[in-house]
Amino acid sequence: MIQGLYLVDRRHENVDEEVRLFRQTMGVDVRPLNFEDVVPIVGPGDEDGVLLTNGERLPRPDFVFTRAFRLSETESYQLKAVLRMMEGMGVLCINPADCKDITSDKLRTFQIARRVIPEIPIPKTMLIVPGTEAGQVADYIGYPVVLKVLHGEGGAGVVLVESEGELKRMLSMVSACKPGDQIIAQQAIMTSKGRDLRVMVLGDGVMGSLVRINPGNFTSNVHQGGYAAAFDAPENIKEAAVRLAKAIGIKMGSVDFLFGKNEGEFYLCEANSSIGFNSVPGVDQNRMMELATGLLGDLR
Repeated sequence: MIQGLYLVDRRHENVDEEVRLFRQTMGVDVRPLNFEDVVPIVGPGDEDGVLLTNGERLPRPDFVFTRAFRLSETESYQLKAVLRMMEGMGVLCINPADCKDITSDKLRTFQIARRVIPEIPIPKTMLIVPGTEAGQVADYIGYPVVLKVLHGEGGAGVVLVESEGELKRMLSMVSACKPGDQIIAQQAIMTSKGRDLRVMVLGDGVMGSLVRINPGNFTSNVHQGGYAAAFDAPENIKEAAVRLAKAIGIKMGSVDFLFGKNEGEFYLCEANSSIGFNSVPGVDQNRMMELATGLLGDLR
């Protein structure tokens, strides 16, 4: 049987249940492991195993699946260093380090999207740079406007701004605090307030889609009080999601869309390289197994 590693962070919950579902839905064996316990090494002969902090040396896995959120800069660097070590050993990484770099950068994701899925509209977006004034943002984007931390996750670092006075105060705080991360200003798609469409991609296809709804919040994140329900995405949106995922390097992840004013109209929201693979609404388990077989086909 194919042997893999499931790399998570120490804060991750429900690991045992996720491992069970992983084995059940993808037909492979996996060992859960905290990525903080993996030591990236470079040297002659080191390609034969994985070194752990306790001195244990694991055999080379067939694949590595990662799921980790809200990492510090140091943690993020270590995880990507581990993935690059695995890639150098010829291990299939779901997803590669470069993919995670792109999906954590919302502006870069949009820049790629404009090239590979130009038919899908994106909200007007601009990078906040030193000296950016509220009037410049208003002239290009208008109100309301969304301010986002460029590398934010899970809906954190997202603020809806509805007036010039409020925007001036926010930009003043951003300039004074120097948070160490870039900020983008983005057109608020108010027809999608509190909801979005998630298309889940695996290998060369779509394993399902769902709508996330949060009536009490501007963002739609489930862990902030929202919920998810099955939703059959239009075929053109599914195709666009697969094309963008391939361009970014996502082997398993999602592409999220915002609902436009008209029926069937969607805006690109973001791409994600770390999503759950368990029994969520909208996932076709048979389709998931089929796509997983294709993704892991060369390993079988």
